[in-house]
Order: sequence, then structure tokens, then C-alpha cells
Amino acid sequence: MSSSNAIEGEMEETENSQENEERETSASSSSLPLQLCYRDLPDYVQNCLMYCCILPDGISKGKLIRLLVAQGLIQEKAGHVMEDVAEENISELISQGMLQLKEQHSSVRTRLQVPSPVRKFCVQQMEEGDVATFRAFVCSDITEQLAHLNNHQPTSLFLLGKNLSQDDGNWLKFNGANSLRVLDLERTKIKRLPDEVGDLISLIYLGLNHTDIEELPEGLGRLRALQTFDIRWCGHLTALPDQILNLVRLRHLKMYKNWFQNVQGVKLPPGIGGSFTNLLTLTGVHAGGGIAEELGNLIQLRRLGVMDVAEENISELLASITKMPGLLSLSLESIHTFNEGKLVLLDSFSPPPFLQKLRLEGVLEKLPSWFGSLERLTNLRLGFSHLPENQFSVLQLLPNLKNLSLWHAYAGKQIGKEFCSAGGFAKLEELTIASRVLEEWTELEEGALPSLKHLYVRNCLRLRMLPEGLQFLTTLQRLDLLPLLHDHAERLKPDGGEENYKISHIPMIRLMTTSMVEEVVKAQGEGSPCG
Repeated sequence: MSSSNAIEGEMEETENSQENEERETSASSSSLPLQLCYRDLPDYVQNCLMYCCILPDGISKGKLIRLLVAQGLIQEKAGHVMEDVAEENISELISQGMLQLKEQHSSVRTRLQVPSPVRKFCVQQMEEGDVATFRAFVCSDITEQLAHLNNHQPTSLFLLGKNLSQDDGNWLKFNGANSLRVLDLERTKIKRLPDEVGDLISLIYLGLNHTDIEELPEGLGRLRALQTFDIRWCGHLTALPDQILNLVRLRHLKMYKNWFQNVQGVKLPPGIGGSFTNLLTLTGVHAGGGIAEELGNLIQLRRLGVMDVAEENISELLASITKMPGLLSLSLESIHTFNEGKLVLLDSFSPPPFLQKLRLEGVLEKLPSWFGSLERLTNLRLGFSHLPENQFSVLQLLPNLKNLSLWHAYAGKQIGKEFCSAGGFAKLEELTIASRVLEEWTELEEGALPSLKHLYVRNCLRLRMLPEGLQFLTTLQRLDLLPLLHDHAERLKPDGGEENYKISHIPMIRLMTTSMVEEVVKAQGEGSPCG
């Protein structure tokens, strides 16, 4: 995209990116015949690819890993965690061009897609019967497909886009239902699971993400093979029943309370420290009720997300975290985050040595002294921290930081050159800044942010100036300004805009003025049924 037409509305960038993606797909698939590439893959990697082809494009990498493990498609390696082996198989498919990373905001989960030629080839192989290690079924209306299910007896069942209810009858009563290993109801808006779900004795993966589940069946505790239980964004679930403690093989318990309700974590019954010792992932958990102390028994955890952190439980929580030597990802959210709830972090805390991702939500009086020791940290989000600028200087020294999000983390009206010196943030590739009070970003030293690719400026409704020195960021590939003041947009225009020289070298720029946002909101209001 040339500098003369680089500035554009938010919705006008997709056509070129899709064309580029198609060209890349064509190029990657034409280097060697697909059949030769496929035949060269080990059997277990072939099976992983076939399974990917039945899933919708844009599946998150983490979910794909959990599904592959649940379906039993991952080869065993002595001394290796199954999820790590699954990730190796996915990396092999990516290196061979059989899977692609979808371009996206890198702070969002990594998403994958199968290139069209590869998908077409794999579908042909499956139609010819060249895969028999799993039986997966994807449908939008299960009541019309029960006869097919009775004949094929799938081991994976994905339901899409159907508002399931009790009126649909006993949709889990088909031949071989108790052989199901995967049941994914994501976004079906189902409100209640049938009682028969407790009979799925082979079930390893149960996905209820983004559903309207109001309660869990009593038979949940009989799913003793279950390893992944995903109930994120189930807005009506505030606590899990005691039966959950029977699921001693759980490896991934993913929870999160609906943002549109009273945002808080899901409450777990006492006893998780004895039942959940195999857990690798635990997110969206409420910190109260003695849970903060019990977490200390979950020493195999790799990813932990705790909500409703308060002064009365922070000491126990931090002490528990120090007992998790393999922890890679940590998220802590204060109670009443959006009402300026405080997150008290002790200087005496010693963070896990291999920590790569850290998310802190809540008001911080200061950054604790141990921040300087986070040498392996690659991703950092500070949300609603309201820190002064002089607290951020330590961040530019973190040697491996690639992604930094300062979401209402800065309390000042101005960002100066102290934010980043020459050579600072040596490996940072993506920077997101959101602030309701920021008015000026005055200066960037030449040599600062030497690796930056993406700069996202969000919700900075008072920002009147981009920094002098932005023109020196020659690695910058994308700039988002959403939204920005109308007069600022005028100064950035290619034809005569006095600040355009700062951004004319950036290939992709997206902006939306405050007036454009207002028009969109107005149009949505007029188009609603109640409007």
C-alpha cells in the first residue's frame, strides 16, 4: 500500500490482505505436489492434519492441542507431556505449509487455518477412505442427523449454531454415544445439558465455551475420564458443584465469568488441592474461600488465572504461586477491577523462573522490584494500573519482551522520551496503549523500539500528537489509531497534513475518528429492533 492512500477507514483493508493470503497459499502449495508432502509426513502427523480439516478455520492453537490429545492422535514420548508433543506436530505441519497462522493482533490467541488446496486434498483422501483413526461429526442440527450418528458412531461431535433445548429430545441417545471422546457445544447457546451426558464415560473433552448454560447436571461427576472442561463465558455459572472434585484426571479447567454480568471468578468447592493435582491449566477462578491457599498443591500448573484478588488473600496466593516451578502464564485480577480495585503485589514475591506471559489487572501503587528479574517474559499486559510514567522505565530493559499492552495503565497526560531510550524494548514487536487521559506523546529517541512491527493506540480520546521520532521506526508495519480526534486526523492526512511525515513510511494504517465512531453507534441504534 503506498503512502498516498495508506490512511483509510477501518473496514477497507480486508480485500488486499485476503489477496495476499491467497497468493501466499498458492505459492506455499505449489512448491511440491501435495501428495508427496503428505506421504512424507509420519502417520500421526497425517492424522493430526486430517483432524484439522474437519474443524472450522481460525481455531486457536491451544484448543487444537487439547482436541488432538483428547482424540488420542498424539504419539507417546517418554518423559514428554502430551500437549508438548501435540505442539511439536502442529509446528511440523506449519513448517510444511500444511497449516498457516492467521494474521492477527498477536496479543490474541494464535489462530490456525488449513490452506484451501490442502483442505481440498485432505477431504479427497478422507472420501477415499484414507483415514480411519477417528470418526468426527460436525453438524448444525443434530435432531436431523441422529440416524447418521447411529450408523457412524463418532468419537468427536461438534455442534454448530443450533439453539439446543430440552425440546430437541434426547439428542445424546444414539448408538455408541458412550464412545464419544470429544463433545464441543461452543456458541450453541444451549441452556441445559441432558442428563445423559453423565453416561459419556469415555469423554475426555467437554466444550461449553460461549453457551448459556445455567446449571450443570448431577451426572457431571461421573465423567471420570474428562481432561478438558471449558466453561468460559458461561454467564450464568457462578460456582461449580462438589461433584467437580470427582474429575481427578482434569488437565485443563478453563473458566471465565461473563463480562456483561458482575465480572468475577467462578467459585470452586474446597478440596481442589487434593483432587486437581494433574491440572496444567486453571483460569477464571475466584480467589476467596480458601482457594488461594489450596492452589499451592497444584504444582504442575503451567497456566493460572485468578480473579477477585484482594488484600486478605494476596499473601496466600503469592505463596502458592511460588510452589509452581513450571508456570508459564499468570493472570491476576483484583476484585472490582473496573471500579479501581487495588492489586497489592509484594516485593518479597519471587516469580516462577520460566514465566513467559503476565497479566495484571487493577490499580498498582508501583511496579514491584521483582519486575526486573522477568528475563523470560515475552508478553505483558497491565490493565487499569494508573501508574505514573517513571514506573515504566524498567520495562524497556526486559530482554525478551515481544508484546506489551498498557491498557489504561498510565495515569499521566504526557508520555516523554523517558518512556523508551535508544535501544530500549530491544525485542518488542507489538505495543498497545489505551488511556482516557493521555494528551501528548512528545518524543521517541532515535534507536528506540528497534524491532516494533505493530503500534495500536486505542481509546486515547484526548491524544493530540504522535511522537516526534516515530518516523525513525523503520520496522513498523502497522499503525492503528482507534478512535482519534478529527483535527488530529486532518494533520495526519497524506496531502498537506503537517504530521504526515511521521507515519508516511508505514505500510498499513487504520484510523477511525470520534465522529466516525458516533455515526457507527447511531446507525446500529437505528437498526436495532428497539430503535
